[in-house]
Amino acid sequence: MKLVFYVKEDCDACKNAKEKISFFLDKWGTADSVATEAINLDTEDGLVEAAMNGVADVPTIILQDDGGEVARWEKKAPPSDELKSKLGL
Repeated sequence: MKLVFYVKEDCDACKNAKEKISFFLDKWGTADSVATEAINLDTEDGLVEAAMNGVADVPTIILQDDGGEVARWEKKAPPSDELKSKLGL
């Protein structure tokens, strides 16, 4: 499983979402088994990646499994119970 964060550097909601998810991954003991990647929408490559994945807002967090989308959360971090469920914990 992999969590992809679409963020901007000056976005407080983006930073908060990343911190919240990192906290819960550590708490659940899954930080080593769930990969994370940040796509910076302040860059041209980031904008291209976002467009290819239908991302229009930040933060957008996409949970992927084997490259396919399992879940998507836009403009906020997912509730911890929902994230835990989607991760199969």
